[in-house]
Amino acid sequence: MAFLKPIEIRNTGLVARYWRLTHNQTDHAAQVVEFRIGGYPDQDAREAGKQPLPSIGFRLSPDELGVASLHEVTTATLYAAARGQPATDGAVWFADATDC
Repeated sequence: MAFLKPIEIRNTGLVARYWRLTHNQTDHAAQVVEFRIGGYPDQDAREAGKQPLPSIGFRLSPDELGVASLHEVTTATLYAAARGQPATDGAVWFADATDC
């Protein structure tokens, strides 16, 4: 699972078009999941083992993820949340992304 969407990286002129989940961490005490969607120039770069460009981070509660418990969180849950919830920078980056 991944997203296709061109996003310029921090006003650098570099554009990531292929985005995938690269990290996630569940903090049961704080009742949040932190995860990162890493960007690559394209799917070929990712499959060649290249490192992602700077990623987009999220920190969401069970309510924001649409689950009753953090034990219910799946990879699909995180991708769905990335479509509709703001990232830690406040932007909703992937609402119009194409699934890949």
